[in-house]
Amino acid sequence: MTEPTITIVTPWRDHLELAPDYWDTVGPLEADVLIVDDGSVPPLQFGNVRFDECRGFSRACNAGLESADTEAVLFLNNDVAGGHPGWLDRILSQLEPGALVGARLRHDPHADVDGQSLPYLDGWCLAGMRDDLLELGGFDETLAEPAYYSDNLLCLEARAAGFVLREVLTGLRHKCGATTLPHRNPDVQRATNLNRARYVERARQLLEQEVAVAD
Repeated sequence: MTEPTITIVTPWRDHLELAPDYWDTVGPLEADVLIVDDGSVPPLQFGNVRFDECRGFSRACNAGLESADTEAVLFLNNDVAGGHPGWLDRILSQLEPGALVGARLRHDPHADVDGQSLPYLDGWCLAGMRDDLLELGGFDETLAEPAYYSDNLLCLEARAAGFVLREVLTGLRHKCGATTLPHRNPDVQRATNLNRARYVERARQLLEQEVAVAD
């Protein structure tokens, strides 16, 4: 089976110090790379899509998704480094309609709802077929920024639609929190609480639908 063509979509705001590791990671790959400049000051010289002001992770990712013209899209954060040789090929080999593929499949307690574990793929490295991602609605743009729980919600919708979630060992290193405010920041706490409430509400809706169908 021929592997799909793919675009790497990366939202980016400021933090030019991340560029060397990022380009060392994606530069040698046979893939389109689409950088969404989310209001950087000054504007990024390597940006492909530009927002004049910060619109946040979800909107930046979705803008890249809409702009891509390949069969598949990989959402990849700018705070990454390393990777096994052929790591993108490993992702491509697992991509097909009805599947989301990522570097880490999690079963974290913070994603549990009413005692039920709801697995998800970390959003810093998450791929899918472009048509599938568009049909799922991409990342939820109603979330408060920073958009914690955006990956939870996307995977929640995907699983409800019958998708499978697949983990691929890439060897990529994610520099967690390199571009966000500290977790103890009141704005981050507020956004996390709001997004958690949105996630729980949607999870309960989908779980109730599953029960109704089963009955």
